[in-house]
Amino acid sequence: MLVLIDAHSKMKITFSQWLKIARENAGLSQKQLADELGVKVQTVGNWEGGRANPKLDLNQTFKFCTLLSVTLEVAAKAFRGDIETND
Repeated sequence: MLVLIDAHSKMKITFSQWLKIARENAGLSQKQLADELGVKVQTVGNWEGGRANPKLDLNQTFKFCTLLSVTLEVAAKAFRGDIETND
């Protein structure tokens, strides 16, 4: 699980930060994620760079969650910026 909570130091991370961590934890390159979702590698780079947000259809969204081994709830929390990690 990507949510690490330290009683002394909590910090919310952005969706782009979370995505990079989740993708790397899943052992995927940006290109692999892009290919699986049917988007350009630049699109994934823009998501991770905070320059764009994903606009995925329902099938892509479920595939996104499966590829990253996260629930839809976790992905939604990340998208809203509600994931906390320790500093």
